[in-house]
Amino acid sequence: MRRGMAAALALCLAFGAEARGVEGERWDFTLPTLDGDRFLSLGRVDGPVLVNFWGRDCPPCVAELPRLQAFALQHPEWTVLLVSTDAPGVARDALKRRGIALPAVRAGANVAGLMRAAGNVGGGLPYSVAVNAAVICRTMAGELSPEDLVRWARACGPAATRGGS
Repeated sequence: MRRGMAAALALCLAFGAEARGVEGERWDFTLPTLDGDRFLSLGRVDGPVLVNFWGRDCPPCVAELPRLQAFALQHPEWTVLLVSTDAPGVARDALKRRGIALPAVRAGANVAGLMRAAGNVGGGLPYSVAVNAAVICRTMAGELSPEDLVRWARACGPAATRGGS
């Protein structure tokens, strides 16, 4: 049991450092929804998107889910997309138990490569990426704070693409 907890904690790094070297790069993917009934393509989502990689056994991941849902409600111009590292049924159940109604997809065996492409070389969770027009604006390893979300909304939202601040 201790090994399992240690492995889960190792995967759940909440060190809050922003990844470097990927801002301004194009990033796109197409993944199946948790239900498997359709596919979602990041590049086809209108407006800014906050992509959040999470796992049900990651305490900081679970802690930030309500904050991400509140952000989506407060910023309807944003899409908050959850990318699960768990099996689809497990992820669906975890979200339902917590009352989280955000769009969610599954990365399957592709999750490490997808995170690496967005600057997360170590694969720690949670990991978030702000994208606007399929271009990476911000990345962060660790739990997003309310202040982080405010900064991201200003830096990567619709006004930022029109030359606003």
